[in-house]
Amino acid sequence: MKKLLVIITLLLVATCVYAAEKKTFSEIAVEDLTKETQALAKRTSTPHVALTWWIPYEYWQVSMSNDPTTSNEDKKAILDALSGVSLLAVVQADISKLGAFTYYTKEETEKNLQISVTGPDAIEHAIAPMQSINQDLEALLGILKPLLGGAMGNLGSNLHFYVLDDQTKGTGRCIDPYKKGFINIQLAQRNGSLINTELELPLNSLYVPRVCPNGKEAHISWKYCPWSGKQLPE
Repeated sequence: MKKLLVIITLLLVATCVYAAEKKTFSEIAVEDLTKETQALAKRTSTPHVALTWWIPYEYWQVSMSNDPTTSNEDKKAILDALSGVSLLAVVQADISKLGAFTYYTKEETEKNLQISVTGPDAIEHAIAPMQSINQDLEALLGILKPLLGGAMGNLGSNLHFYVLDDQTKGTGRCIDPYKKGFINIQLAQRNGSLINTELELPLNSLYVPRVCPNGKEAHISWKYCPWSGKQLPE
């Protein structure tokens, strides 16, 4: 009987470990990670578009792991330059009645930009963009900005990038894509109306999917299967 209980316990532990198993970087699709880290403001007082894109360090690790054209030495240099920070890209534009876009400058956007992060402890922390970055990172951003925005047309060419310090002394990362939480980004329109976008953490694309009894994949944030109502392993 005791031996049977030990076996059952080991099986349960193994199930829990598997349930929260992280994907290797080469297994993660950049497209899925990108989609999950972008958000559009849903409610605006007048016709307006506001898109935010949080780019964690893992984005670069995934990109590098799936890039056969860049040497290992160059990959290391890129990852070293981006270590300890994440990026926030923002584009805003007012839309006329005829569909013309009037884009916001970086200064306009930053003047009203407020970023807050709520972690697993449910405590909200404010994060401000860094005002000073090292020369290697500055040079790298000059290369990356047009590459990141190029696939988004006019929206992409009007993306403004902000660097966020991703480290808190003594407590690790400020924004951990593997841990439960939220990132709230507040912006303002030219008429003073406030708008928000929000990202939910952890990021589902970083994990091996759990499977519901009906064979459908369960989001990493779900506690229960929405189809069967059964509790999912954590």
